[in-house]
Amino acid sequence: MRSYVFISITALYIYTFLLLAFLSAKKSRLIRDFTVMLGTMILWTGGSLCMRLMAWPSYRFWYHISLAGIGLVPCAFLCFTRDFCGQPIRGSHKLWSILIVAILLYNAATGRILDAPEMVKHGEETAFVYHMTWHVLILYGLCLLVILHAVLMIWRSRRTAGLRVKMEPLLFGILLMYAGNLAIPIFKGFPVDILSGILNAVIMFYTLYSRHIFRMTLLVSRGNCYIIAMAVSALSFYNVAQTMEWMIRRSVPMLAPFSVMIVAIATMMITVIIYGITKAFFDRLFVKEEMSQTERLTEYTALVSQSLRLNEILRELVTVIGDTLHTRKIYVCIKDSDGEYPAVFSSNPLDDRNFSLSASSPLVEWLGMHDSCLLMRDFKRTIEYKSMWEEEKGQLAALRTECFLPLKDGDDLVGLVLLGGKENRHKLRREYTDEDIMFLNSIESVSSIAVKNSRLYEKAYEEARTDELTGLLNRKYFYEVLDEAFEKCRNTSLALVIFNVDDFKLYNQLYGNHEGDRALVHIGQIIRGTVGDNGYCARYNGKEFAAILPGYDIYSAQNLAANIAKQIQQINHGNKESYLKQLTVSCGICAVPYAASSVNELVSNADRAVYHVKRSGKNGIRVYSDGVIGIRDTGVVAEKKHKSMYSEYAPTIYALTAAIDAKDHYTFQHSKNVAYYAEELARELCSSEEYTEILKEAALLHDIGKIGIPETILNKEGRLTDEEYETMKRHVEASVEIIRHLPSMDYVIPAVIGHHERYDGRGYPRRISGKDIPFSARILCIADSFDAIVSKRSYKPGMPVEYALNELERGAGSQFDPELVPVFVELIRNGKIQPVLKNS
Repeated sequence: MRSYVFISITALYIYTFLLLAFLSAKKSRLIRDFTVMLGTMILWTGGSLCMRLMAWPSYRFWYHISLAGIGLVPCAFLCFTRDFCGQPIRGSHKLWSILIVAILLYNAATGRILDAPEMVKHGEETAFVYHMTWHVLILYGLCLLVILHAVLMIWRSRRTAGLRVKMEPLLFGILLMYAGNLAIPIFKGFPVDILSGILNAVIMFYTLYSRHIFRMTLLVSRGNCYIIAMAVSALSFYNVAQTMEWMIRRSVPMLAPFSVMIVAIATMMITVIIYGITKAFFDRLFVKEEMSQTERLTEYTALVSQSLRLNEILRELVTVIGDTLHTRKIYVCIKDSDGEYPAVFSSNPLDDRNFSLSASSPLVEWLGMHDSCLLMRDFKRTIEYKSMWEEEKGQLAALRTECFLPLKDGDDLVGLVLLGGKENRHKLRREYTDEDIMFLNSIESVSSIAVKNSRLYEKAYEEARTDELTGLLNRKYFYEVLDEAFEKCRNTSLALVIFNVDDFKLYNQLYGNHEGDRALVHIGQIIRGTVGDNGYCARYNGKEFAAILPGYDIYSAQNLAANIAKQIQQINHGNKESYLKQLTVSCGICAVPYAASSVNELVSNADRAVYHVKRSGKNGIRVYSDGVIGIRDTGVVAEKKHKSMYSEYAPTIYALTAAIDAKDHYTFQHSKNVAYYAEELARELCSSEEYTEILKEAALLHDIGKIGIPETILNKEGRLTDEEYETMKRHVEASVEIIRHLPSMDYVIPAVIGHHERYDGRGYPRRISGKDIPFSARILCIADSFDAIVSKRSYKPGMPVEYALNELERGAGSQFDPELVPVFVELIRNGKIQPVLKNS
């Protein structure tokens, strides 16, 4: 009985050989899918072998096992294709398997689809002849539909670089296998189906060997795998040896006495050949680095794990790739704060790094979605490459890039490496091999972690030495830089300029901390922009800035300080919407070796110069030189002292309030009452006399805009309509418009414009809230509301003082500042403020 059993054995051997390779690999979902597909093919070929050997329990049983393998191969291939293409699991995938299993069970019970073959004996040989009808098209047609579904998946994923090239041979092998099964009636008795299976196995072997579909890692040693493979070879060729001996005895009778020796020699030679193929296959299929690559990777890992400096890591990265793969050009692009990828490092210091890759580039987007290397030849076949601008394509062509290596931090692409072509020792161009890609992917894993750690370190390092608000050096790092600069400038000059913002506490009280922070940021930008790369800028204190100027003499530092002071004076110039007061600075300058011999003396003398500017009227520049402080004014006379502008414009103010009094006597008296309450509250809060005076002036002018409100609305006895209320609300803007035409009185505007704002942000006109409301406006709001409640108006009687205080307490945190209300209420209740009830 020699029913071409050796063909089945050969097919079974190859599939088993492949299965052993995958069983020895570290499991992943894709490898499990491929293992299942190999398992179905072993069912087919193993069932065919047992059928031809007529093994127990019957050849019909093994026929149905073989047919089940044939039917399930497309389903396994579909699942493998789905996961290889990265597509989701759908119900249709399971439906195909259910339909095929149902048909197989129906056929096993009835034999109506494709019955078991007929055994035909020809002497000592036995052949199996199939009698096919059109019913077989039901099974094979369904299998073909499943394969077409897999083809559709491959087509949909055609934009994935290299996928189509890797999947086409596997698809061709499956189609060839089914073509062989359909050709059975033509080759009656000859197992053309199993022969096509052998061809499919050879194609799979070639595809895995040459296309390197998987990145696999052995769980057991290669030696163990070789032993297993040789054992399978011995078992498989046991029957082949018998067949060979039988053929020699029958075909060449004269060699019959030597048949055993001939078979032994042939088996040994074939075993050696199989061992060589096995070794090459395992080495090719599994992740394999040459010893030099392994050593370099280990060395590189140790080096970058000990460094947190990005430049050091990038230098080692470029070195290990260049030395190992002999890459001609290497560029490293790192993501910046704007999301772009400028070139920051290259293999040659003379390389032109004046280029950047956009975050919206199709290349960057592709690398951001994948975790492995991308060859330029594969990228050119993708839709992403075709969608690139010609300028971008030209840039990559000019750089002669052949491979891209992403550096990932989770899903974030933190950088990418552009690799040029390779050269061998004879300077001949070489292609990137699969081993090279494996090496680069290993480098990518190590480098991504190292770059991530270095970025975190540099971010923490930067935050530790810079001011959070302005981005300038903080006080601690300022002294470190000053010490270093002092040591470097021992034989040259070193100037220090300290800028102290004048009346900044008043600025914060007038406009709120938010506006004050904006001013500090703006000042910091001016200083940094003016100093540039010529020195170092720091936020020396809360409202003080410093500039360290290596190589500057006193005259140069004085000119630079004057330039900066002039720019700072222009910050709020021409800003007619926010009505912010002018900012000025007091500057102190000292330099070594002219007026200091140590760092402490340099800082102390510069501080003394600032102090003298403050005492002389602020807004000036002074230079400390050998104990003598010289002055350079910036527009304000040193002897000028603060003078209230209210007294100068008192006649005008009284004229306006008198005009209001003619229309509405309440407004005139109300403004004086509010001024009284606000002044007393400010004093209780320990405000300066200057600030208290400003608050008083703001209270007198806060309702001056009512001069433009119709008397019918001002004196209306009933409730105002929505339209009338909107008209009344415009008195705030009207007050501001009048005040801004009084020169040098604009400092009262923040209090006037904000006295109807609410602490919860529901006031008007700007709907600001909390501490964003100027401090003076929050005081006026309380004073204004208290007087409005206790005073008699045309639309209401005067309310008791206690009622008014209860209303203030009830509105604390919603309408009024919750910290100021208790202070004001206590002033009323202990008699420090006497309510004015003249109109009640």
